Amino acid sequence: MSASDSRNFSSSTGGTTLSEGLTRAMKYTSIAEEESASQVLKRTLSTRTVVSTTSSFASRMQRAAEGSSLDTDEFRVIGLGSCGSVLEIPGTQFAFKKGSSVDNIWLDFNLTNKVHNAIQDTRTNIQRNFPDHAIPKAPLCHEFHLADTDSFWSEEMLRRLPVDHRSRQPIFRVDRILPIPKPTRDALIEMYFDEDEVEAAKQDVENKDCLIRVYLGERESVQQQNTPYYTLRNFPLRLNMIEDLGLEATDLAIEMALGLAILHWRARVDAMDTEFVLGSSATSVQEAPRGYAKPSAKPHDVESLNFKRRQLHLWILDFDKATKIELTEQDVKEKLVPAFLGNDPYYPRPQVDEELWEAFCAAYLEASEVIFKNLAVGKEVRALPRRFLDEVLRVTKEHEDWDEQENIVFAD
Repeated sequence: MSASDSRNFSSSTGGTTLSEGLTRAMKYTSIAEEESASQVLKRTLSTRTVVSTTSSFASRMQRAAEGSSLDTDEFRVIGLGSCGSVLEIPGTQFAFKKGSSVDNIWLDFNLTNKVHNAIQDTRTNIQRNFPDHAIPKAPLCHEFHLADTDSFWSEEMLRRLPVDHRSRQPIFRVDRILPIPKPTRDALIEMYFDEDEVEAAKQDVENKDCLIRVYLGERESVQQQNTPYYTLRNFPLRLNMIEDLGLEATDLAIEMALGLAILHWRARVDAMDTEFVLGSSATSVQEAPRGYAKPSAKPHDVESLNFKRRQLHLWILDFDKATKIELTEQDVKEKLVPAFLGNDPYYPRPQVDEELWEAFCAAYLEASEVIFKNLAVGKEVRALPRRFLDEVLRVTKEHEDWDEQENIVFAD
């Protein structure tokens, strides 16, 4: 059976909305053997759905969270990018990110925290306007070390690095975005990998590091539909795949719009080359990862984070190519629009799905207005979100009308 043959979906399934995911958010969900891969994905790929997993990673993390063990094993590479490498810190909730360019790593460290803080500052107000949607998350960075910091770069530290990465470079520690839980990973492999590779892919350690890139601005080409996928790292979930699985693309578009509005108008970064991915986090007895503080309550057990029951979120990451902006029309045209159109196809595009684009725009404008209500800005600044969307449309239309043959210039 080919990869395309495995994508047969039941015609009786309806759309699964993220608001439905809210109503079952803290329920125990598990993989039932009688479920098909497409049914598993439809049920588990909603933000705020909680998925139970018994993977080796979850068990190890749970033991560490409960103080039963502390790994001193070699750091493992869980991601590679143009900025550098991301390494798992075994037995902890953290990762290291290191790279050769001190300027890029330092920028990523600072802007990641700037975005994290902006989300924390605006979450409550935006959530009032969008009670049925989750606000995207951004990780928090905790420490930064230069390549020549001897107190950090001990022999033990270097020993724990993989051989190919055993060098002093600028590095920072960051909250790890936990991967997609094992039941969902297995279903993705069954759905989109070649049948002959399914079992090997499930055992491949690199496929444990699964984050899903949500591409609302692109559908698979015919060639892509007929070509099996071979890795779960940075797995591209394109619009047609979301629709085929019965997921509600509109809810993902709205949540992405909320995140982009926060990036633009609260964090004030252009989001150049920034990623929007589905990842997970450990569940907690509380809504936010804050210290328990209810002295008036009677003494009772307070549990650690539960790594075996994980909640899916839309995460925003990678700011090494982003820049800060001023609230001016010039920066809208020269920074925000190029960053939007030049990024991978995360955001809806009007030429791909007009209804999805309209839902994205409506949420973006409403969230922007909520943000500006708490800032002392004038009418000119309040008009910038609409100006941004209008400019995106203008440039998009300009590119559609561009005729390559008419613009070829031959040398004399």
